[in-house]
Amino acid sequence: MDEFVAIVRLPNGLTQRVTIQSDDSGKARAMLEAQYGPGCVLTLDRPNRW
Repeated sequence: MDEFVAIVRLPNGLTQRVTIQSDDSGKARAMLEAQYGPGCVLTLDRPNRW
């Protein structure tokens, strides 16, 4: 599993940085949209690894 960092828009209009573990970015986006609502994912990145 990989770790992804996303910025999501909350139902109240604010944004929040969240971290999620998933096999790929598509699944990560789907999980976030299931939790926060469709179209909520503003950015989705894999953090740099050293």
